[in-house]
Amino acid sequence: MRKFLVGLMIVVAVTVVGLLLTRGPAHETGVTVEPATQGPRLAVEVVEVTRGDLRETVAINVTFAPESTVPVIPKTGGTVTQVLAATGDRVRKGQTLFLIDDTPLQLQVKQAEAAYEMACANLAQAQKGASAEELKQIESAVAQARASYNNVAAEYARMAELYQREMISRQQLDAIALQKEIAASNLTAAEARLTAVQKGATKEQLDMLEAQVKQAKSALELARLQLSYTRVTAPITGVLAQFAVEEGSMVAPSAPAGVIIDDRKMKAHALVPESYVNAVKPGDPILLEAKAVPGTSFTGTVTAVAPLADQTTRQFPVEIAVANPSNLLKAGMTGTAYLTINENRNQLLIPVGTVLYDGEQTYVYVVEGGYAVRRNITTGLTTGESVVVTAGLDEGMRVISRGQHQVKNGMAVEVR
Repeated sequence: MRKFLVGLMIVVAVTVVGLLLTRGPAHETGVTVEPATQGPRLAVEVVEVTRGDLRETVAINVTFAPESTVPVIPKTGGTVTQVLAATGDRVRKGQTLFLIDDTPLQLQVKQAEAAYEMACANLAQAQKGASAEELKQIESAVAQARASYNNVAAEYARMAELYQREMISRQQLDAIALQKEIAASNLTAAEARLTAVQKGATKEQLDMLEAQVKQAKSALELARLQLSYTRVTAPITGVLAQFAVEEGSMVAPSAPAGVIIDDRKMKAHALVPESYVNAVKPGDPILLEAKAVPGTSFTGTVTAVAPLADQTTRQFPVEIAVANPSNLLKAGMTGTAYLTINENRNQLLIPVGTVLYDGEQTYVYVVEGGYAVRRNITTGLTTGESVVVTAGLDEGMRVISRGQHQVKNGMAVEVR
């Protein structure tokens, strides 16, 4: 009996100790704790909903060209005697580029000056009359003028025959023709003067002599003009390109001797697809880049949009004026123009990466009171970085931008 009691007491003692160590039924029916408040908070990053403008742009390939390209064309031919510029030089309008041998034209100017002086003298003589001595001088002048005309006429006939045989240039024939014309004018003037002296000048004769003075003056001005053509000048201000003139070489009228480009302003030529062309209008500002000038942007303005598509590409040519104050752009460079085809102003904006999808429903997580809260949203215009939110958010809300794929609605979060 005593052994039974001892054993019973031992069992009771072990049971009590076990209950004390394990807290008994309290362990089986312990208090339930919400995971959101019991576990650690998920670290997230947020961005605020902002208000601003969003533009949708497309990149179009362009080729840069100078605003003006003008050829250097001599107005007379001959041998180049001096070259005063070189390829790559920046020249101003009117600057002399090279000189052409002017010897034949200098002689023509002297002949024209003499003819003009004679015409003026004839008119003056006719107006005041002449003495016997002056009459002999006039007769001698007529004979001399006739002999000069006959010589030039014979030379013209010979040169005309050579021209028909293609043995001389048209310029050489024109030069002798001008000499013949001047000699004929001199002879006519001398004969008229002689007649006027012999018979006394009538009103009609005086009118004719006055006309001869005007004709001689015009011939002199023409000769001086042709002489000025031997000094070939720059037609515009710009950079001299493709200049192929050397001292001693021959140049011909109407044959380009070089090209001057005005690169202070450039033109960008682009081909725009039909899906975008109606969004581009003259006067629109355009941002451009050149492959050869990385890291630098250029501002341009649309100047022309062709109404007819290119027959080969089926795209529409567009011309853009581009300022080039630093001369970084060169003719023939290629680059990119960024055309704005859609624009939303004063809209709520969030980064594209914050938007999540549940089927066709778009949503984001915002942080409210330390918890992640799902917000269904409606989006609008989207670019590579931002998206317009038309419903579901307010300006200033904090949208989870990092960790949004790990959180769930109602989860406790910590903003870092």
